[in-house]
Amino acid sequence: MSLLEVKNLRTAYHSKGKAFYAVDDVSFEVGEHETVGLVGESGCGKSTLGKTIMRLVDPAEGQILLKGQDIARAPETRLRPMRKSVQMVFQDPFASLNPRLTIWSMLETPLKVHGVKDPAERKRVISEIAETIGFSPSVLNRYPHEFSGGQRQRIGIARALILHPDLVVCDEPVSALDLSIQAQILNLLVDLKREFGLAFLFISHDLSVVRYFSDRVLVMYLGKIVEAAEQKTLWQTPRHPYTRALLASVPSTDPGKKITQKISGEIGKPGGPGCAFRSRCPLAVERCATDTPALRKMPDGASVACHLA
Repeated sequence: MSLLEVKNLRTAYHSKGKAFYAVDDVSFEVGEHETVGLVGESGCGKSTLGKTIMRLVDPAEGQILLKGQDIARAPETRLRPMRKSVQMVFQDPFASLNPRLTIWSMLETPLKVHGVKDPAERKRVISEIAETIGFSPSVLNRYPHEFSGGQRQRIGIARALILHPDLVVCDEPVSALDLSIQAQILNLLVDLKREFGLAFLFISHDLSVVRYFSDRVLVMYLGKIVEAAEQKTLWQTPRHPYTRALLASVPSTDPGKKITQKISGEIGKPGGPGCAFRSRCPLAVERCATDTPALRKMPDGASVACHLA
């Protein structure tokens, strides 16, 4: 059984009386101890998908199965125990921390909420998680503004891990940090995955980060998954034209290397008939305008939503 199974999930935002689906019929799984990367351009629905799985945004349709239990429409009384199993690390390490609370108070609150009544036990758990992320417990009485961006993200990671979850949803956790700090945070996440046996849904627009950290990768475009494959398979044999264009655009250390496939043209309208990428696709044919491609399995286990793959 998968740790997380998402089935035909749709998340709607409403404007001028019309529904716009930021997440449109998305299905995937995350296994125990597995890291699944989710990539795509800004605005494609990655963060909305992560927040929907966390039930910070309510889904319009579909199922979110956590350990076999559907939480897509669960009331808050049922969600509270679930939140011990799945936690989130947010993109902005400053905005996600309450500036009026000390770090100790932020780490202690979830323990109180989830029934750890003994102050000595709370102190022990907080001290252990602080040392795990490289902090001395003595600094935890400070406020968020007294720490650097990288230190604040470590605090965000500690808060996510304080309840020992099975799954951590990381929403662009290093994009707001300097490159040297990014490497430290990524290495910390790798160590934590090994130490705690965690599974990750790792959301990022940075393909290099996803390649380093993920076992399997999902590629998202205008709310839909257009390709899914093992990390090595995706890099060696990208099948969707959008995936190939994304990989071709990754900066190279070779000054002579040129981008061989560029993404140009107008972004199509989501939800209509046909392939949403056809207006920007160099390979588009007449069928792409009328038939919406289904995500279909390939012989090597990868999946792709393209008529020409």
